[in-house]
Parts: sequence; structure tokens; C-alpha cells
Amino acid sequence: MFAASALLAVCAANTGCGDDDEFSAVDNQKPTIALEADEIHWEFARKFVVKAKVDDADGIKAINLQNKDLYLNKTIDILRIYGDTVKTYNLEYGITAPDSLKTEAFPILITVEDLVGNVSAVTFNANMDGDFTDPKFTQEPGEVINVIMSAFNFKFAVSDNRVIQRVTVSFPDLNINEDITNDSKTYEYKKTISLGDENRDYKGVIAAYDAYNNKVEKEITISKGELKDYDRMYLCDVETEADLISDVCGVPMLIDHSGEFEYTALYYNAAAGTKVRFMPQKNSFEPICFGTDPSNAAMFTPDPAQAQPIVLDQAGVYYKIVFNTKQGTYTTSTYTVDDAADPIPHKLGTASLNTWCSGIWNKETGEWETSDAWWQDFNVGIMTDNPRNVTDFFEYNPQNKHIIQILNYHLEKGNFEFHPHNWHHDGWWDYCTWKPEAATETEPDIWRYVGQYANPAYEAQANKYNNEVEVGNHAKLSIPKSGNYDIIFDTHLGRMKIVPSK
Repeated sequence: MFAASALLAVCAANTGCGDDDEFSAVDNQKPTIALEADEIHWEFARKFVVKAKVDDADGIKAINLQNKDLYLNKTIDILRIYGDTVKTYNLEYGITAPDSLKTEAFPILITVEDLVGNVSAVTFNANMDGDFTDPKFTQEPGEVINVIMSAFNFKFAVSDNRVIQRVTVSFPDLNINEDITNDSKTYEYKKTISLGDENRDYKGVIAAYDAYNNKVEKEITISKGELKDYDRMYLCDVETEADLISDVCGVPMLIDHSGEFEYTALYYNAAAGTKVRFMPQKNSFEPICFGTDPSNAAMFTPDPAQAQPIVLDQAGVYYKIVFNTKQGTYTTSTYTVDDAADPIPHKLGTASLNTWCSGIWNKETGEWETSDAWWQDFNVGIMTDNPRNVTDFFEYNPQNKHIIQILNYHLEKGNFEFHPHNWHHDGWWDYCTWKPEAATETEPDIWRYVGQYANPAYEAQANKYNNEVEVGNHAKLSIPKSGNYDIIFDTHLGRMKIVPSK
């Protein structure tokens, strides 16, 4: 159904009136209806306002607005509201057309009756073919693109709620100045750019425009140079760029920068045959992707056209992969799920959280020494406001006790702010909780455990994180479209991914 509201000023008490024949005609003419505009070009799900000035010397009895597609049949009873003769009325009526409707044109019939029975009608045309929303990048290049090869594949993708009409790409020093016409909601740009052997920067601008000239624009620097000691490196376990950019967060997965040109990846391998590669950028395999060299499988290459994935052939274990990008060397090893640790202080789904207690907590046994405790069920879930209101709970992954998950979780398009927290009867904040790093709130890479209670074996690490993370951090995610998502959280690694359910 649609949402609508009348913007009315009720200026007098309802005193009641008699029948129409109690009113005498002044000029016995039909009411005049002066629309502020005959039509409007608007967007679905955005409120618009019908405005008109209504005049009648005999007095206005009622105003009616109708459109069957909007389920609109609203009568504003002027006589009842004001209880007196109103000869001039400024109509302002707000309406929202939901995007679930099939048509775009909504003629709204406005009918006015005066106190002696004269009637006038006009039509206001609400057309939902307008566009107030800027296009957006669905595959966005970084502000600085570090390229070490003499050529690379430059790509980006954009979308709009109605149409991408034009895309421009300009890199003057590379003799690139393109103005591309388009006639669909999406556009994907791909171009192999040759840079030669000179190490230098090339500055440019990319932009996309819709039919109403709304735009998204970004300045890009292509930096041809030597291999850098990247601050961030990501493990990628998907094979297509569509999967790489379809996540809400967590794909690809950030790994540790463990030394100069050295990176360490810890990864749980659920099934044998998983293929992994490594990239310093998040949204594309270009321009740098590390994998094994096809001419020497014991060495790494950064060339995305050559890099082959490492195949993880042991299932149900954690892999540790250490590699040096400058030397091109790498090693792999494994450790078991039982050898891994996580900070969760109790077993999910058990009556193990002591809400009222006069005893002593025994760190060695991980139990309360008390006889008068009240134990509540310990569950961790999605917290958006208060620990008392946590109702969507994680469950254990059957193969790994360190992975908790909520599958087929429905999320609406738009903003979603949360962090994992345990339910608590008395609303104890930060009993068991994780927060994202402040720099990655909109797309969390690492979740730090900052709970006040932790698995005793993990307590030192938990205290360290408490000092590193801002306590108030929530993940502030953007959900691209409404649907079901899988929320999969590895509490040993502090890594979460939210991906469309399959």
C-alpha cells in the first residue's frame, strides 16, 4: 500500500453544520482550482506533494483526491473540519508511490464541491519517470592504481536506478578521452591500457551520468612503478569478479601484513580443492594478483594473466600461508580446529551465563563458584540497539566450532548497523561482543573481540583488543538489494563475510 498524509491546518473546533440548503448562494459559480503545476516527474518511493489553491465565493464543502492504482480515495471535509464558511483553501497533500507498482503514470482526479452543490474537477498527473538518484559504482577502482606491468586491464562498472546514459573516461597523458553513450541501467567499462616502461603517474577522471544529468565521478591516478610493500593484502577464494563484488562484506578476506613485503594468511578450508589467490586491491583481479608462476610452481608471480591459484587439498583444517611478494617465495602449513582458539566464554545455547552471582569466578575451570546464581541461556546474535533485543542468534557450523553463522537471513535494501553481541536479560553491554576496526566500519575487514569476559585461554588477546578498538564502533553496512544473506563469522580469525544466500 502507499503512504500518504494530508498537510492540513485545523484552525477551528468542530462545531457542526446543517444541510447544504442552509447555505445561500453568493454567485452560484463552480469552484476554481488553480494547480501549482499540472504534472510532476518524480521517483518511486519518494514523497511528492499535490498543491493547489481552491476558491469559491459560496464556500468550500469538501475536496476529494482519487487514483485507483495508488489506492487513493481521500476526502478532506472542509465544512466538518472548520465548522464555518471557508472561501479559500490552500491544498497540500503528500503521497508516496511505492516501487512495487507496475505503471509509472498516475492521473489524480481532484474534485471540489461547494456549499450549494456546485462541483469542479481537474487532473494532476504524477509521472514516476523522474530521477533524483545519482548513479553509483558497482565495481569501483581505487583512487591510486599501482601497476607494475607495462600494460593492464582497466575496468569499472556503474549502475543507476533508471538508466546510465553516458560514461566518460579521460586520461589526457595516455591519449584517452572517451564519451560513451549507453541505454541501460548498468554499464561495464573494460580497456587494456599500455603504459610502457617509464615509471610515472597518469591522472584521470571517470564519470557516469543518468538521463537527468545526475552523476558519479572519481579522480584516478594510475601509478606505474615498482612493486610496493602494500599495507593491505587480501585472500580471494572465489574465481569470478561477479562473486568478488557481490558480497556485503568479507570477500576478499584481509590477511596480516607480517613483515616487509611479507604477508601471512590464516584460512579455514572447508572442502578439499579450494583455490586461493592474493590481491592488494579488493574489487578486481587487476592490476595485481599473486599466485603461483606457471613456469615454476614454487614461486609467486604478481601478473594476473599468469598467476595460478594455490590449491588447498586438505579439508576441515586451518591453513597458514606465508609469502614474500618481493622474493616471490611462499610456504603452506596446517593446524587443526582443536588447536585453534576463540574468545567465546561459554557454549552457545547452554544455560551458562550467570546473571546474578555472589560467588567467585574460577579462571582455571571457567566456572562460577557459587550456589545462589541465576543462569540464563547464553546466545550470541545480531545486535542493532540493545542486548535485551538480540533475537536473531548464531548457530555453530557443524564442521567447525569456531564458525558461527546465520543462514538465509533477510536484509532489506539500505543501511544496516549492527555488531555481534550476546543476549542479556539485564542488558549488560560488552559481556561478549565484537567490534570492527574504525577504518573499516562500512565494510568490516577485521572484527576485534572487546567483550569483558572471554575464554580464559584468550583473555590476554581480548584485553589487547579492548585497548585497540573504539568501544562504540558498529558495522555500518550498505545492503545493495533486499533478499536473503548468509552471515558467516569465524571467531578464531575475527573475520566475517555476508554474502547472498545460494
